[in-house]
Amino acid sequence: MKRFRGLALAGLVAGGCLCAAWAQANPVDLAAHRATYHMSLSSSRSGSGMANASGTWSYAFRDSCDAWVTEFRLALTYSYAEGGQADTVTDFLGWESKDGLRYHFRVRQSRDGEVTDEVEGTARLNGPGQGGVARFTRPEVRQIRLPKGTLFPTAHTLRLLALAERGEQALARPLFDGQGDEGPFETSARIGRVITTPPDGQANPLLAPPAWPMRMAFFPTRGSNPLPDFEMALVYHANGVARDIEQIFPNFSLHGKLESIEALPRPRC
Repeated sequence: MKRFRGLALAGLVAGGCLCAAWAQANPVDLAAHRATYHMSLSSSRSGSGMANASGTWSYAFRDSCDAWVTEFRLALTYSYAEGGQADTVTDFLGWESKDGLRYHFRVRQSRDGEVTDEVEGTARLNGPGQGGVARFTRPEVRQIRLPKGTLFPTAHTLRLLALAERGEQALARPLFDGQGDEGPFETSARIGRVITTPPDGQANPLLAPPAWPMRMAFFPTRGSNPLPDFEMALVYHANGVARDIEQIFPNFSLHGKLESIEALPRPRC
């Protein structure tokens, strides 16, 4: 199953210790929000067989007092150079405790109306910066070990944004998001220079500066290939909102343009 990271990606990215003391020392105020992105084919290599791709990515990020909840649906239609097309849908739901140590996930992928992949399970880390275990209940009951330093998606995003605000430029950590049953990816992220002006034509306070361009590469934890399985480039605002998303696979790339965004209410905890 191809993994769409972004925000649940939310989460996407970061590394290091995430606990109550860390959060107080490095405050990052994530915005609960709902966003819609228009997805399109931005490039394809000769011989890829890909003629076009388009669709919609609907994304919601919520605060549930003791956890962050991420939900998205990615619906894409692929058209092929030799004719024909395929309609694919990926539904994702993730629950991540605010101490960064517990994680629940559910992913379903379908092609032309038929379910092709279902992944569900839970994961737990033994402590900040430590390893842990992920337990799958679908597609089969099994468990895998998570290496030392593993982060779940929102903890990864929080850490990335904290590093960006301090002017740091790089981060490398294992990331586990449950999208697929292979286990965590080794990730390498580069943080660009801060953007201090709002995007053209956008007055929405959720898109207020500062923001940072970032590029992340995702490598399998096992394997000798020096090239990443895929990469992602995006602009992250300080509140965790993402825009100008580019997901880069070996033979083609997809671009996500932000079409709409709204704030979601915070719960009374």
